[in-house]
Amino acid sequence: MNGNAHTAAEAEGVLSMRRNDMDAADANHDLRNMPSMPESLEDTGLSDSFVKDLIVKHLYRYGTLSGREIARKLCLPFLLIDPLLDELLQRVYVEKRGGQGLGNSTDKFALTDQGRKNARDLVELDTYTGPAPIPLPQYETYVRGHGLHTISVTEKKLREAWRNFILDDEMFSQIGPAIQSGKSCFIYGPPGTGKSTLAKAVARYLDEHGGHVAIPHALLVGGSLIRIYDPVFHQRVGENRGEQEASFLFPESQGDQRWVLCQRPTVIVGGELTLDMLDLRYNVTTKYYEAPLQVKANGGVFVIDDFGRQLVKPKDLLNRWIVPLEEKIDFLTLHTGKKFSIPFEQLVVFATNLNPTELVDGAFLRRIRYKMYLGAPLESTYKLIFDKECKKKKFEYDIRDVDAFLKKYYISQDRMLRACDPRDLTDLISDYCHFNDLPNRITWEILDSIAASYFKEVKA
Repeated sequence: MNGNAHTAAEAEGVLSMRRNDMDAADANHDLRNMPSMPESLEDTGLSDSFVKDLIVKHLYRYGTLSGREIARKLCLPFLLIDPLLDELLQRVYVEKRGGQGLGNSTDKFALTDQGRKNARDLVELDTYTGPAPIPLPQYETYVRGHGLHTISVTEKKLREAWRNFILDDEMFSQIGPAIQSGKSCFIYGPPGTGKSTLAKAVARYLDEHGGHVAIPHALLVGGSLIRIYDPVFHQRVGENRGEQEASFLFPESQGDQRWVLCQRPTVIVGGELTLDMLDLRYNVTTKYYEAPLQVKANGGVFVIDDFGRQLVKPKDLLNRWIVPLEEKIDFLTLHTGKKFSIPFEQLVVFATNLNPTELVDGAFLRRIRYKMYLGAPLESTYKLIFDKECKKKKFEYDIRDVDAFLKKYYISQDRMLRACDPRDLTDLISDYCHFNDLPNRITWEILDSIAASYFKEVKA
């Protein structure tokens, strides 16, 4: 019944990790990982003409803005855009519409007729009016220097973080080095053994203990803009100043506000994954791009759950990623046909209940550094999972009833133990007790009745 000792413990919901108290570095939001504040326009990597065009587009969108407000919206120090405002005044693209008489920082700016004509030409190229972008070379340098290889994962740290996560020693000894490597890993085994939970536990560990990384609002590749920062996948740390900051002279300690300090990103996809989700998405209305999922996962984890169940064929997906997984470089294509390379710095975790040899060929499997089989839990492990679920739901129970349940529904029927069953069963028991206004105690009668229904075969 339990010949396979490898288990990822309980299924969804049993994983309960506690964030450690923030140390002194974390108290300052680990600002060491923020790029330094640009002290000149040259430091931004952007041309003065590009920034002036961005100012014009902002005024075209918002109407009237003070110099300070423009600086906030561009996430650049005011001192960098001050001379550009003077140049726009000289070219009669903008005019002043009042202010406090304290200079460009408080004076209000608006477009002239000539400026509006210029703005209309600019928005024909793109309508982007967000923070100033990061040039691709600066992004490449930052991502290479802040990958997962820069953090330290030790047995002691991982055991402490996962002390409420039931995982046998052999599997623990395999998954630890995989996290440290920051390379790809393949977790496979029968349904219900906890593969998804283990994959998400890895992602959560790096999210909580991997330090912080900076994510750019947008990327500039040639003349094309690509939006990267996405609140769906990027959890902001504290409050970046950016547009929220009242001061327009950002202190150096806050770093370059064109970036957002975040937890290491986690991107999890399942059967909905398609090949086009791995390509740049061009918006014909806004005329700029949305970064693909793997770019948003840079510096963190990309989990492909239920691998092999996607609409895209496994072979097609893996062929798309042969080079990125091996070389840590991906190649993207603009709608103009121009190709460019971009870092592929993330831990990719494939989780599947299908046989890997039926999904991919040996050549590709060799490129996946870590391959881990997750089988049925031991009976003792199953009981630990059951106990965890009961404690979480505040249920009392008699261990003798659990022994009888295991004998009746698993041993006598030669049914494989599954790590997800304790969660599912206790959920059903919780619903039953709540509906019938019963105390939080699992009796044999309740457990037997719920189990009989849970394991009942559905006939075609």
